[in-house]
Amino acid sequence: MSNITNYENETFGKIRKAEIRDLETVVKFNYNLAKETEDKELDLEILSKGVKSILTDSSKGQYYVYEVDNKVVGQIMYTYEWSDWRNGTFLWVQSVYVDADYRKKGIYKKLYHNIKNICDNDENIAGIRLYVEKENVNAKSTYKSLGMCECNYHMYEYEK
Repeated sequence: MSNITNYENETFGKIRKAEIRDLETVVKFNYNLAKETEDKELDLEILSKGVKSILTDSSKGQYYVYEVDNKVVGQIMYTYEWSDWRNGTFLWVQSVYVDADYRKKGIYKKLYHNIKNICDNDENIAGIRLYVEKENVNAKSTYKSLGMCECNYHMYEYEK
C-alpha cells in the first residue's frame, strides 16, 4: 500500500497516521459515533481492544487523525477488501468522526481526500467504498459532493 502519511494545511490543521498514543481519543470518537448515528452503546473493553488491534497491526487497516493545535479533532479509518473482479484492493472507509466543535469546517473532506490520494497513487487499489445509514441524508449528500456515487448493492450481515 501507499506510504502517503501526512497532509498539512498550515492555516487550520494537519492529517497524520494514528498512533497508539491516540487510542483513548479514537475509542472515545468511535463510542460517540455509535451513540450519535445508531443510538448504540458499545462495550468499551471490546472497542478498546479492537482499536488497539488496528493501531498496532496495519495489515488490518489504518486510522488517520486530524489535528488542530496538537489536539485530535477528527478521524477516518479504512480496512481492505480484495476484489478478484478488479484484481485490486478496495479501501473500506469506516469510523469517520469529527468532534462536534469542529464540524462544518471541511475536516471530513480533507480526511477523505487524504484517503483518495492514497487510492489514486497506488495502482493496486481499485477504489474506495463505504456504507451509510439509509436515512442519513446529510452523509449521502456529503459523499456525493466528493464525487462518490451510490452503488447497486444492499448490505447484509451476520453478527454473532
